[in-house]
Amino acid sequence: MKAIKCIVCTTVFLLASAVFSTTIYAQNTYYTSDGENRLSKAELDEMTKVTKEKFEKLMKKELFVSAEIKEIKEKNDSIIKRISFNIIDKKTQDNYKSDILSNLIDQEFPHFELESLLGDKFQSKSLYGKPTLINFWFTKCAPCIDEMPVLNKIAFNYSNDFNFIAITYETKEKVEKFLEKHPFKFKQLVNAKIYTDSLEIKAFPLNFLIDANGVLKHIVGGIAYEMGENGKMEMGEGKELIRLLEKLKE
Repeated sequence: MKAIKCIVCTTVFLLASAVFSTTIYAQNTYYTSDGENRLSKAELDEMTKVTKEKFEKLMKKELFVSAEIKEIKEKNDSIIKRISFNIIDKKTQDNYKSDILSNLIDQEFPHFELESLLGDKFQSKSLYGKPTLINFWFTKCAPCIDEMPVLNKIAFNYSNDFNFIAITYETKEKVEKFLEKHPFKFKQLVNAKIYTDSLEIKAFPLNFLIDANGVLKHIVGGIAYEMGENGKMEMGEGKELIRLLEKLKE
């Protein structure tokens, strides 16, 4: 009888130890956009919901907001997932990459001759010899406007190594008026509707990274939004775009 009791006690002890051990080594998962803040899954979901409502109110249309995991690290008893927020509308989601654009990767980027703000014609062949970042945008595109200060900073830091071109289907007069309030330090090419339509570009902003030989290497959407220290959504620093630019320099 004592032996049976001993076995029962041992079994209970082992089960309790297993539960205790599992509790001790259980890891909590947190999310962060800047490496400092910490969000639980519930808090992340709430932040995503609030962000969606905010931008839908601003842009007056349905949007899709998602948190993209960029990096995963383990620290003590926690798993830290670094994230950035993607904000797109349904049209952008459906048409982000047309068949034409998908087939252009690792191909020579289609030549163009477009009007600059100076009124002259700018030819794409003049870009050869340096890698190029081409940004497609328009003046009423909120994410386009939000990312301009970041693009300006990138253009300043890489001015010796890259060409920076901005292309819009809008008129010279409309762009000039817009730039009075919103500086955009790329070389501006306008009246490009025929060209953008030929590429089936339906989502904005859109960034194309082209190597020094004129070959398209990467197509990147707008710079991702991130949650700032104040808990509000802010435009990110363009780290993914910078990483790809650095890759083109190699």
